[in-house]
Amino acid sequence: MTLTSNKYRLAVALTIFGAAFALGNRAKAQDSDAVQKVVELNKKALASFAELNMDEAVNLLKQALELCRTAQLENHPAAARTHVHLGAVYVAGLKKRDQGIEEFKQALRIDPNIKITKSLINPEVQSAFAEASMDVSEGAEGVSSAPPAAPAAPVEPTPAQPAEPAAAEGTIVHTPIAQSPAGQPVYVRAQVPASVGAERIVLAYRPDGATNFAIREMDPVDNSDWYQGQIPPEATSGASVAYYIVAQNGQGQVLEQNGTAAQPHVVSLGGEGASTASGEGTGEPTPEVGDQGGEAGAGPSLWIALAAGSGFGYHSGTPEANHTDDAGRSLKNSGVGWARLLQIAPEVGFFVTDSLVLSLQGRFQIVTGASQVKLAACKGGTCEPSHYAMAGLAKATWFVGEPGTVSPFLSLAAGAGQIRHVVSVGNLAGCPASGCKDTVVGGPVLVGPGAGITVELSEHFTFVAGANVLVGVPKFMANLDVNLGLAYLR
Repeated sequence: MTLTSNKYRLAVALTIFGAAFALGNRAKAQDSDAVQKVVELNKKALASFAELNMDEAVNLLKQALELCRTAQLENHPAAARTHVHLGAVYVAGLKKRDQGIEEFKQALRIDPNIKITKSLINPEVQSAFAEASMDVSEGAEGVSSAPPAAPAAPVEPTPAQPAEPAAAEGTIVHTPIAQSPAGQPVYVRAQVPASVGAERIVLAYRPDGATNFAIREMDPVDNSDWYQGQIPPEATSGASVAYYIVAQNGQGQVLEQNGTAAQPHVVSLGGEGASTASGEGTGEPTPEVGDQGGEAGAGPSLWIALAAGSGFGYHSGTPEANHTDDAGRSLKNSGVGWARLLQIAPEVGFFVTDSLVLSLQGRFQIVTGASQVKLAACKGGTCEPSHYAMAGLAKATWFVGEPGTVSPFLSLAAGAGQIRHVVSVGNLAGCPASGCKDTVVGGPVLVGPGAGITVELSEHFTFVAGANVLVGVPKFMANLDVNLGLAYLR
């Protein structure tokens, strides 16, 4: 009987223990789900805060606190972190300092060691949090001694913070942007307290490969101390873009900076990782007040090139010195001819976009090999052949594909002038014994396409190899020029 009774008691005890264990696990699972929901609401609230949507941020954080209450997690670290976030929104976003201090006190009662989330630190928030810490530590409100319901990570990593903001941050509050899609604008927001006394907030940015910073003035948001600006998409086509923020007075003097020209923030473009500040400085000066949001420095703006080469093609026309043969019949010469020794092609233009250059190009041809003709009809009894040809062209050049060390391009040119081929017209009266070499001219209207490549040699110099066809009318000629040269970009 005693053995049976003991077995019965053991079975009952095991049953009770199993039920308690199952209920405990279920409660822990429910707590875990609730904490995860609180974390997600906090993340959404911080995103709304970053977008300056303060009402939405407050609403989401209050939802998180209500969830903590219904799940009996009022003393959980997630609840403390939510109170910190709500306090920061009240102080920094809505300028409700007293309400923010009360939220900070609530957080400190739950966790006396809690710190401000790093991304939310600014002088106003730090001051309010310090006041709340002093009140709680002096026992003005009493610190809750209840331990956390369960160990859990806070909503965001919160490493220990210094008593005051880092000196590099100054009083312009801005979280550096680490990465952004390439070819898209980068939106930059910053908070500049009225105590700074700034009359102008400037966003300075420098695209990948550029040497100078361009600037844009940042605009205030809803008459608050928040400002926003944009790095334009034409400056974000490279691997990265650097930027910093400057507060200036009415005379253009720098009052505060977040980042500097020597150590700017660097955004990695195209989804790659990026550091928040460059390691090496460039020493560029702060932008002048007179620059009203200019785009200078967003890429090369000037194109100066000098090339040389030769050409050949098909012509059909009358020789210039020998119009007729010895019998007085008009001469015609058609076929393939050479432009001979050399043509020089200087070019000056500017970048309309990162991939389009509009320019003016000259074509100065040196003509060699034509013969003098001894004819009484010529001045002094000798007809001198042409020794040069000149043309002026308006040109558009499109660089194809992504910028790189080697970049292909296409072009289209149109203009006016002359192109000459040297041709043989045979043994005519007045010609040397070896026969006459004369010239045929094409033009004066010239038009045609081209193509080639550029090879980057340095920051400002590029090797250029190109071929272009010029068709001349009404004196018909189709000529192909092949040129090699250098281009200077700035």
